[in-house]
Amino acid sequence: MNMKHLIYIFLAGLILLVVGCGGSGGPSPTPVPTTSFPSLDVRPFQNQGVGMQFWGRQWMPSADDPMRAEFIESLDLLTEMNINYVSIAFNIQIGEGWGPNGVVFDRNTDVTLTDAQVYDLVALLKERGFIVNLKLGFWHPDPKFSMGGYTPNDVDLWFTNWGKELVHFATLSEQAGVDAFDVAYEMANLTTDQKYTAQWNTLIDGVEAVYNGQITANFLNPVEAQQAVFLNRLDTVMTSIFYKHVATGNNNPTVDELIESWTDTSTDLDSVIDLNSWGIWGIDDSIMNEIEAIHTISGKPVMIGDMAFISLDGAASNWNSNSGIETNPASNDDQTDQYEAFFQAASQLDRSWFKGVLFMTWFPFDSTNSTGPYADWSYEIGPQGRTFRGKPAEQLIIDKFAGR
Repeated sequence: MNMKHLIYIFLAGLILLVVGCGGSGGPSPTPVPTTSFPSLDVRPFQNQGVGMQFWGRQWMPSADDPMRAEFIESLDLLTEMNINYVSIAFNIQIGEGWGPNGVVFDRNTDVTLTDAQVYDLVALLKERGFIVNLKLGFWHPDPKFSMGGYTPNDVDLWFTNWGKELVHFATLSEQAGVDAFDVAYEMANLTTDQKYTAQWNTLIDGVEAVYNGQITANFLNPVEAQQAVFLNRLDTVMTSIFYKHVATGNNNPTVDELIESWTDTSTDLDSVIDLNSWGIWGIDDSIMNEIEAIHTISGKPVMIGDMAFISLDGAASNWNSNSGIETNPASNDDQTDQYEAFFQAASQLDRSWFKGVLFMTWFPFDSTNSTGPYADWSYEIGPQGRTFRGKPAEQLIIDKFAGR
């Protein structure tokens, strides 16, 4: 065992010691709550949970940070929601001096959680009884940048350098006890080209050399998942869902119409609202059928690993973007109706291969306060955002996950 691994083990033990003392250096006044959820014959999914995003180191407060109590409260609330699974996502910045197509990464900026923060976060989630999935992405400050649209200016160097980042965090994940590690997260331009198959295999070999948990990937949509060149290397295939079949101009669809949007097989451009611009991916079947096709093609278990519904008037008739409707009023109905429709539609999926869903986003602070220290994120956490904490959708999720 090399010195780096010894340091990792020491840090993990130190974090667990601090957590065991209440995360503040003193004795815990009350036992740490652990999650409880119904048995598999009652709850709707094997895995049911939320996704947490960390858009900078300040979102993971240390034990002596005044925001620590609010952070701990956000984790404790999850133990009351009938969930067993939490994904954590954060980014690595493309190196300074490189454009949005750059292939050099810098994990030492404030964008990326430190190794100690990763250990701390995972320890806190595991202590509360959650299955933990790590989703690692990359980021550039160019406002037009997105991983989904990213094309590296040197593909070979991208695989080499990104592979090093994955190995680094896979090593941390092994030591910290992460249960499932994504080798790809919504990087749609790199996953489906057959000429990259050998490079993906080399990248995944590197991860498997240091990590023994589940190897997973979260694709931008079901068709990307179907076409990925490394499905045979995955234990579970995850997909995001951010499109729907709702007739253009229907700005207030009913729950029944939203349920139908999951099973509608229309290919009429006026009834398909697609994050990826209709035609790029050839999404030519119902959402339900596209999800099932992932399993048919891969033979692997499938999860929806990233899905969010925002509480904004008009969001139920688009792909849950606030783009173009930012000035619309808040609408809890637009959010709650979409959750209701999803649970009804998803009940039709075969539980032998469909293993569950993660709802975005559960923030690591009190997202009901959109004027506090995180006010810059009010478009996400405010009354018109995709957070569901403190909104009617939160209780609906709790009830549905309970099998009610």
